[in-house]
Amino acid sequence: MALHGNLQRAAWGATLLLASFAARAQADYSAYGVLDFSYGQFEASGQLPEHRFNSNSLTASFVGVNAKYGLEGGWTPGITLETFLRFQDLDTGRSDADPWLSRNAFVSLGSDYGLLRIGRLQTFLFDATTRFNALGNSVAFSPAVRHVFASGNLEGVQGDFYWNRAVSYQTPNYEGITFNLMAAEGPSAALGDYYGGSLVVARGLFAMAVSGQRVHVDDGINDPTSETTWQLGATYNFGWARLFGQYTQSNDAGLQVEGRTASGGAAVPLGPGTLLMQAARTTARGPAVDRKHTSFSAAYLYAWDSVTDLYAVGMDDRVSGQTRGGSFAAGVRWRF
Repeated sequence: MALHGNLQRAAWGATLLLASFAARAQADYSAYGVLDFSYGQFEASGQLPEHRFNSNSLTASFVGVNAKYGLEGGWTPGITLETFLRFQDLDTGRSDADPWLSRNAFVSLGSDYGLLRIGRLQTFLFDATTRFNALGNSVAFSPAVRHVFASGNLEGVQGDFYWNRAVSYQTPNYEGITFNLMAAEGPSAALGDYYGGSLVVARGLFAMAVSGQRVHVDDGINDPTSETTWQLGATYNFGWARLFGQYTQSNDAGLQVEGRTASGGAAVPLGPGTLLMQAARTTARGPAVDRKHTSFSAAYLYAWDSVTDLYAVGMDDRVSGQTRGGSFAAGVRWRF
């Protein structure tokens, strides 16, 4: 647990340093967020339909604050605190199991040598998955996100997509190329070591990323978790449409399951708005597992003004051996 203690001491030291800057009114700060509010039917394959309000149909609702201070030589210490919002429950977090600062909560140090962050961090695998599909970070309706992160351990990855007690390093952007690394201890209730990274290339109308992570947890009581995942994603803007594609493969040695997810999508300007489409197909196989999962989603997005979008979105969700699921919602998204 030495890493844990070192991370805590570094985080407190950076926080006190930033507080002294803010007390002298020399810090730059901002408040920001996304408020997504919708109503619809939500029915995953094999489950009963539920009619309710929702806070993440197109984008997960959250609020955040950021403060930073520029020093001589390009050094920039900072702090970022963010939490998800659930309007349907009048609460914070994605669920009751989340901490109060459920999104990102970290201190940082930027320089000409890159960016160092310590705290609760979004994984680079999740960042790449949301970047290279047409429906972004919609957990409710993006087939890519649902298959990789929200369909259970037999099909999706383990270890969540926000890591506690984490440290990450991002290189400076060199002609559109960045390299990212992250390590974490994970939940405090179980001893674990999490590692992840990505290589991102963005050149004009084209972008791609190669991402990977390893999650290992062993609390000495339950069966240990040992899973390795990698992903290739890409996008290209043809003008008439922006196309997306990604392939994800995971190998869970503890559950003896191998998962493969292929996903493709498009964002097509249509009339006054944009038509978003995304499909994904996952196969998960092991000695006692043979699961096939196919999902297709479509959404129409209309920009009411520069910060407000209106949308309608639907998903067809099918898992072999289970009843078909159909979800749809209409809502508004406001960014500030």
